[in-house]
Amino acid sequence: MKYEHYSDPSVGIAVDLINAFGTAPRAAAGRGDEPVGDPAEFLRGHGLDDTGVTSADGGAVRHLADQLHTIFTTDDDAAAVEVINRVLVEAGARPRVSGHDGYDWHVHYDAAGAAPLDQLAVTAAMGLAAALCTGGTDRFGRCDGIACRDAYVDASRNNRRRFCSDGCANRAHVTAHRARRRKDAPQ
Repeated sequence: MKYEHYSDPSVGIAVDLINAFGTAPRAAAGRGDEPVGDPAEFLRGHGLDDTGVTSADGGAVRHLADQLHTIFTTDDDAAAVEVINRVLVEAGARPRVSGHDGYDWHVHYDAAGAAPLDQLAVTAAMGLAAALCTGGTDRFGRCDGIACRDAYVDASRNNRRRFCSDGCANRAHVTAHRARRRKDAPQ
């Protein structure tokens, strides 16, 4: 999936989490309500620690994805802030400065030694917090594509994005074009 980041790759992690494990986007798109994939694989794929995480943690990951998804269904900034703050408290967020693996000093928002799923929760929530503080809930959207309700964060200059990816946009435009041609075709 292609998405645009604000200034933090954590936004992409949050969007991917919601789209892969969230119940509502999958059900709305007619793809069932079961999460796709393995939580440990998801963590590894996003450069996060997966120590001790198994497929049995799918329920906890789905719960987190569903909590964060509610931010994409409201236009109330205060309600979105409440969700983000709740996730951060539940995951035990504790900002700290860190320098590791050849990276310059940077801020981690999870407690030192936090469990991988808590790290995921804090990373995703902080990414959405940064996007919310930058552009408000107007920047959070759900795809208008046919059979897709995936979440996205709109980083476009004019805030007019309607699709999660170029693929969904292309399918919708082709479908609309074909419908116009059928309508205009002689009978």
